[in-house]
Amino acid sequence: MLRTANTLNKWDMTLDTAQYKRMYQRISAIEFSILRIGEYPIPSIIDIVNSIRLAKGNVFAEWKQSDTAKLFEDHGYKNKKESSGYFF
Repeated sequence: MLRTANTLNKWDMTLDTAQYKRMYQRISAIEFSILRIGEYPIPSIIDIVNSIRLAKGNVFAEWKQSDTAKLFEDHGYKNKKESSGYFF
């Protein structure tokens, strides 16, 4: 959707034009960085995913409803300090 909006210059098809444009610019910068240096900037990717996940309302709704988004849900896994495998 971001590429389509940018290619067609139809940002009005998005719910929050400014937020979608910023996200497109950030993702494009990461793609160019990957092509230039051949490494994935993990902190930047995590930051973008968190920005999308935590966006208020229906902004990025298509991503929030995807199977990929389910991978980032809190499944309630917690280590207990009493557990023998707990090191911290």
